[in-house]
Amino acid sequence: MRGVHFKMVLATVLLGSYLVASKLILREVPVFTATFVRLATSSAVLGVCVGLKSPGRIRPSRRDSLVLMVQTIVGVFLFSVFAMYGVRFTGAIEAGVILGMVPVSVSVVALVLLRESLSRRRGVGIAFAVVGAVGINVLNAGSSSTPSSHAALGALLLVCAVLCEAVFLTFGKLLTVAIEPVKLSLTLSVAGALLFAVPTAIEFDWHWISQVSWQTWALMVYTGVAVNGVAVVLMYDSMDTVDTTTAAAFTALTPVSGTILSMVFIGEPLHPYHVLGMALVVLGVFIVAKEPQPATPAKLCPPVTADPGGHLPGQFRGRVCTVTGGVDARPI
Repeated sequence: MRGVHFKMVLATVLLGSYLVASKLILREVPVFTATFVRLATSSAVLGVCVGLKSPGRIRPSRRDSLVLMVQTIVGVFLFSVFAMYGVRFTGAIEAGVILGMVPVSVSVVALVLLRESLSRRRGVGIAFAVVGAVGINVLNAGSSSTPSSHAALGALLLVCAVLCEAVFLTFGKLLTVAIEPVKLSLTLSVAGALLFAVPTAIEFDWHWISQVSWQTWALMVYTGVAVNGVAVVLMYDSMDTVDTTTAAAFTALTPVSGTILSMVFIGEPLHPYHVLGMALVVLGVFIVAKEPQPATPAKLCPPVTADPGGHLPGQFRGRVCTVTGGVDARPI
């Protein structure tokens, strides 16, 4: 497995832990407060990383600012609200349907909006992954003890979260100027924390906050560092190398890791259909990962103005510019 595939696997495993951690956190902390702590933590950690390794402000264009705004509102704020309330009304394994359906939603968005092609091999791999991921959740939901009214509401919220996640993952490719993954994650985390600040202040209560256990505080910090920090940076960094439909197939690994972690930390039982579903997911990801990647198209760097001596700036001499989604003028 190539390095980029390893990064995507690690990212999806961390994302899978988000569902289990959220289920445990919501036993003591309300939705908005838990999400604000997560985003504030990731903002602090990513801010330190940017300050040490890549200082400097990003100045997005008006179009890129609009894309970032959509990602923040839909992919951060609305996803967090839908996912957290969905997890509250369902079991941790059932909640894996969020990312079990993400490969379908991401692929559809990529095909319709980004005009990406879908090969037969990749389609088969995605199909295996989706059948395995959704199968885990559908069969498990049939044996769930959750009240039907709550389960139905939770399922609706999770479907909404799936659509929000698809927007979050795909709209990054609509940026006209490349933004480093760590800076992009920092921008989205800070903006998301600001959106959650007001509802958090409304629901905040010093009485119950003083009774929150240190384990729950540790879980909230973990979700900020591992999920919004490490996982998101790894996923965005990987999507600079592979196309969106390939990344979508790897997100199907999330309910697999979620299932395993749910058994270990929450005590949910393992059934034969869990094993079969996980096997199908791994097979699907393997099929997609083994498909050769098409050569990255290249073009000459855009014209730049020479200095008075007739020399081009050093970073443009003899370089070509890669083209990913949208316009990317990064010299390589």
